[in-house]
Amino acid sequence: MIRITKYLVAFMMAFSLVTLYLPAEQASAAATPINKAVYVSVDVANIRSGASLSYKVIAQLKTGAKMTAYEQFTNSKNEIWYHVVLPDGRKGWVASWIVTTTAPPATRVILSAPLISQMPELPRGCEVTSLAMMLQYAGKSANKMTLASQVKKDPTPYRKAADGKVYFGNPYVGFVGNMYDKDKPGYGVYHGPVASLARQYLGTRVVDLTGKTFQTAVIGQLQKKKPVWVIANSWFTALPASQFTTFYTPQGPVKVTYREHSVLVTGFDSQYIYFNDPLTNQKNRKVARSSFAAAWDQMGKQAISYN
Repeated sequence: MIRITKYLVAFMMAFSLVTLYLPAEQASAAATPINKAVYVSVDVANIRSGASLSYKVIAQLKTGAKMTAYEQFTNSKNEIWYHVVLPDGRKGWVASWIVTTTAPPATRVILSAPLISQMPELPRGCEVTSLAMMLQYAGKSANKMTLASQVKKDPTPYRKAADGKVYFGNPYVGFVGNMYDKDKPGYGVYHGPVASLARQYLGTRVVDLTGKTFQTAVIGQLQKKKPVWVIANSWFTALPASQFTTFYTPQGPVKVTYREHSVLVTGFDSQYIYFNDPLTNQKNRKVARSSFAAAWDQMGKQAISYN
């Protein structure tokens, strides 16, 4: 009886091992067909020749690497494994707990938005020209000159008092001064009137992200493959106090700089921000990311995009 019991125990252990460490071919035969993309969610994922940790490692993939899972198998330890196709075409098995079905955020995006020059017709029309680029990328027929006529204006006239104070319009209300002639007083327009104009073309798709963090307002939208209209300055870095003045408007004093500039942000990577510049007529011009963000922050974190 003791001998039979020993044989029975040995047989059960052997059966358990066979079940746990099925040959890869048998595991595949017992697997459930699936079809989904999975991404490595750990620093390094071991891809194995079979559906358990006992199988040899045949490849290693880093965080974010994409694979196509075409089979799912649960072994006797109740572990779920995916049979996957690797980026190089090879096949292997990966543990379900070290992958995710959510694609990692992009670390580099450069969009090919239309480039439109504001010159020579609109020497102060960077805001509406950048908006035209964004609207055209969104599939709308938008002309810079039409937008220039449509954007809300602040008709407050320019006046410089004897004490040196400048009384003028408010860019938060509408375009200030003359957009077409640099020899006449003028300034520009900020996000509110521009967002209102954008809604005439894109409706509720427009999102005014002003006041959000740079990560949310700019990087986040670019990761969604959407360009971003922004207000920065023509130096694309934080300006010294000497570059600012004050307009005394009907709504109260507003701090402004004649270096104010609007561009359409089209991309980013770890070092740079890329943008279409309507003044220099450069497509995907690049500036150090930290410098650009500082200029944008200083101008009130103004950003408009769409969903």
